Amino acid sequence: MVNCLISSYLKFTEKITLMDIELLRTFVVVLDNGSFTRAATQINRSQSAISMQIKRLEAQLDRQLFHRSGRSLTLSLDGRALVPYARKLLLLHDEAMDNIINRSQARNIRIGCPDDFSHTLLPDLIEILRQRIPGVHISSVCANSHILRQHLDNGELDITILTRPDNSTEGVLLCQEQGVWLFNDPQILQRRPLPLALLEPGCKFHSTVIDGLEKAGIDYEIVCDASNCGLLIELVRRNYAVSVMAANAAPNDIFTEPEVAGLPSLPVAEIVICLRGGNQLIEGISLESIATQMANLTIEAAS
Repeated sequence: MVNCLISSYLKFTEKITLMDIELLRTFVVVLDNGSFTRAATQINRSQSAISMQIKRLEAQLDRQLFHRSGRSLTLSLDGRALVPYARKLLLLHDEAMDNIINRSQARNIRIGCPDDFSHTLLPDLIEILRQRIPGVHISSVCANSHILRQHLDNGELDITILTRPDNSTEGVLLCQEQGVWLFNDPQILQRRPLPLALLEPGCKFHSTVIDGLEKAGIDYEIVCDASNCGLLIELVRRNYAVSVMAANAAPNDIFTEPEVAGLPSLPVAEIVICLRGGNQLIEGISLESIATQMANLTIEAAS
C-alpha cells in the first residue's frame, strides 16, 4: 500500500515538474493571437515549432487543449480550464524574473493606440505609466488595430490598446464601446448615394457599415477613409458626410445615434490592452493592474 502511494505521488510530481513555463507561454500566445502564425511571429519561432510545443504541452497534461479545423483554432473544455492557471503562473514567473534577476532600468516605452481612443484611453495609460515608472520616456503611435498588431508582432511596440475581434480572448479587457452614427443634419441620412467618411478598412465599424449597406442594397459613396478621427469629425461638421465611430470619440456638437432607421445596426467593440509575446508585465507592472487603474480613472472622470 505504501509503495503504491509513493509510486502514485512520484508520477503526480513528475507531471507537475514537466509543466514547462515556456510551453505555457506558447499556449497563452497562441490563445491571445488566435493562430500559430501570429504566435510564431511574436516569439520568433517557426510555425512548426509552435505547433510542436502545443503538442508537447498536450502530451504532458494528457489533454487536448485546442480543436483544430483547417486554419481555425478553438479552445477545448480542458484548454479553457487551463487558461486562468497559465496566466497566473506566467505572471508569477515574470514577477520573479523582474524582481530577482532582471530589475530593469526605466526606459523608453512605445505605446500604440487607435486614433478614436487617443484623447480618452491613451492619456490615462500615459499618466499611469508615468506615475508608476519614474523617469520613463513614452512615445506613441496611432493607427488602426490591424496595423498596431503588426507593429506589436514586429517588436516595434511594447504595449498597445486594440479593438479585439469577436469571440477573441486577446489582451486584458479595458471597456466596451458602442458604435454610433455621426451626422450634422438629419437630412443627409436620406441622401443617395449615402456619403460616408469612415475610419480605415481595418476598423470594425468600417466593415460592419459596408457589409450592412451592401446587404440592405443601400447605395453609398466613401467620400474619405482615414486613420484620423479629427478629420472625419470635421467632414461631418461641414455636412460633407456621415461617419461612424466609438461613442466616446464623438464630440458633443453633432448628432450621434447608435441606431438610425434604415441603416445598419452598429456593434459594441471590446477594447483591450496587450503586450507582445505572452508577456504579463511591463517594467514590473501587470496588465491587470494597469487595466484596473484605467477603469478607475474613467469612473472618476465620469463622476
